[in-house]
Amino acid sequence: MCRKQIYFLAPLLLFILSVGACSNSVWDEIPSPIADFISEYFPGSGVSTFNENENNYYVKIKNGPTLIFDKEYSWTEVDGNGVPLPDVFGYDQFPPTLYNYLQGREQQGDVYSVKRDKDYYKLTMHDTVLTYDIKTGKVIYPNGTTADPE
Repeated sequence: MCRKQIYFLAPLLLFILSVGACSNSVWDEIPSPIADFISEYFPGSGVSTFNENENNYYVKIKNGPTLIFDKEYSWTEVDGNGVPLPDVFGYDQFPPTLYNYLQGREQQGDVYSVKRDKDYYKLTMHDTVLTYDIKTGKVIYPNGTTADPE
């Protein structure tokens, strides 16, 4: 191999190795169910931070949403940080009656953040907040108005 080729390839190889080593450090800490979730709903996104405590996992996607997962790797909060959440996320992750309600009102693309627990889903929309009660299947607005999505 000629010296010119070595001088060209050596810096290129070092650059590739350093970029690969830096980009994977945070990603490698993330449990695989959470990494799979990110890959499915936010493909091609980098992760800027990942933290965990005794109750939750916290993920901040670069220039994107903040995600909170419980210890069973189920999401409890997804905040788009001012950007609507992907429609496919709502389709896959909301109860069908809630998603169909949003779709019927043409609001499935207006969800900016969502929190959930065993009793409810709380959606922050473009111009309102609504709560979906899992037990009753009703949508509740801040003014107390309820809607039956079925």
